[in-house]
Amino acid sequence: MATVSTIDFDAVFGDITARLEKETQRRILPPRIRIFDGDWNLRGECRREISANFVFADNETGTGSIEMPLDYYLSQWLVDIDGRATTNVHIVVDKDGARWDGRMDELMVLKDEDGRRYVRVVFKSSYEELKHILCWSNPFLPAEIQFPRLWVLFGRARWCLKTTLLVNLLRLEASLWMLPDNPMDLSHWFNLDQSTWSQVVKPDLTEDHSVAAIVHSRFKNMHEVSRKIVADAQLSWEPRRYLEGDEPPWPGADLRHGCLVWDLIDKSGWNTGTSFGGDLFGGLLRELITIGGDGVTENLEQVTDPNIPDAYYQPGHKGTEPSMPAVVYRESEHTGIQSSMFSHKPATDVGVVSGGHSAPGVNELISSVIQMVGDLTAMIPGVPPVGGVADAILKPLYTDTVLAFGKHKNIVRAGRLGWSHYHEKWAEGGDRAYTLAFLLAMRTGMWQTRETNRATLVVADSAPWRIGQRGHGHFFLGDRVGFTITGMTPGKIFVERVSELTLAWDRDTSPGWKIQIGEREPEDPILKAYQELQDFLGILTDLGVN
Repeated sequence: MATVSTIDFDAVFGDITARLEKETQRRILPPRIRIFDGDWNLRGECRREISANFVFADNETGTGSIEMPLDYYLSQWLVDIDGRATTNVHIVVDKDGARWDGRMDELMVLKDEDGRRYVRVVFKSSYEELKHILCWSNPFLPAEIQFPRLWVLFGRARWCLKTTLLVNLLRLEASLWMLPDNPMDLSHWFNLDQSTWSQVVKPDLTEDHSVAAIVHSRFKNMHEVSRKIVADAQLSWEPRRYLEGDEPPWPGADLRHGCLVWDLIDKSGWNTGTSFGGDLFGGLLRELITIGGDGVTENLEQVTDPNIPDAYYQPGHKGTEPSMPAVVYRESEHTGIQSSMFSHKPATDVGVVSGGHSAPGVNELISSVIQMVGDLTAMIPGVPPVGGVADAILKPLYTDTVLAFGKHKNIVRAGRLGWSHYHEKWAEGGDRAYTLAFLLAMRTGMWQTRETNRATLVVADSAPWRIGQRGHGHFFLGDRVGFTITGMTPGKIFVERVSELTLAWDRDTSPGWKIQIGEREPEDPILKAYQELQDFLGILTDLGVN
């Protein structure tokens, strides 16, 4: 007789219960949070976060934030801005196989009215790197010679975009025409060894079924270049940091610790058959769609032995001198600071690119040379001069290709940020290269990407400094004052201008002052001067002067 197998329902139920319990424990397991410096040296794992929030965004920069007690060792390392070897800070959050990694955008040290002191750090995801990589017309030539005028690539969308990103990373990482971050290291010159690069593109290991696309750019950033194409092809950029101990991104990969690996993946099944709808009764419908055929870099100098202004020796003097601000708010329980917020933003791009049209006289010089050479044919009997015809044919090819763009790189900033940093930014306004407007645009680009510090203090009046004008106060709007921030290096004083004062009161409270120290808005005085210059140049154009 054939034996009949039986089911041990208690054992099966126990297995299911154990599996569900294990799944529950895995789900509630806290994420692993690691913080690194600008060179991707591990500074520690965060286990005392007050709160955290990280957003995964498809083909867009996600934001993340974390709050930690001020007395936590990672918080103390973060607020020691000058003591850190690099100003850039990176974070990696791992949960359920997913990884969120990014770079610090802003550091805030806060103290509320209840006396609670904590650090809040805001990050931008690694996708932000795409917005700081420009797609040049010709990545294999220097900025001063960009022929042809437009980068054009036709083929499958995934291949075109990844190839475009790869050749521009080659331009940046191999330092083909620009100084590397460390010019004294000869290995950084013409570096084709991807094991030393900060970013790489993952090679295609699967068949590309993406739709056809035309990738074109003339110094647009990679985010702008790919934005419409990835939406049309339903592709997703996937940047993921490679850390020691991770599985290689592809077999045989040899990458440095902290390298950012770019991949463009197709999770939609677009162009290979996928579901676009259906109903509860008939199920989802599977369908297939096919498509046919100098004067730029800033330097800071420190005065080692400043003179004390004579006005400070006068008894009863009220006021402050810009050369040595007398007003210094010290953070402690016995001073007038009721609440405070300190914000630090590290510098972003290490290079700026601008231009669009050739420097004055360049196109005209090329045109005259072509016409002169072409007219030499008139020396041949019976052959008319062809200089004008040749120039008319070649003009669309050579116009604005020579000395039409320029790039400035701040290697000091690059060294300060660490080897993992944002690469370049397009500076608006410098349409004609190597002119005064071009120089101002480059300078503005460096100004917009600089390191900034801001602070907001709510202080009690007359504790010990009085706020007022005309002899009634020690300082007022626009004056330079000093302040210390709790948790910072002992004795560290920041000096910034007072950008905003708010006087507030009600029936139950006495008038009080709220002080905004540092930049209230990211307003650029150089850009304002440039706009005024543009108005002046417009007047000259109307007059026919230029």
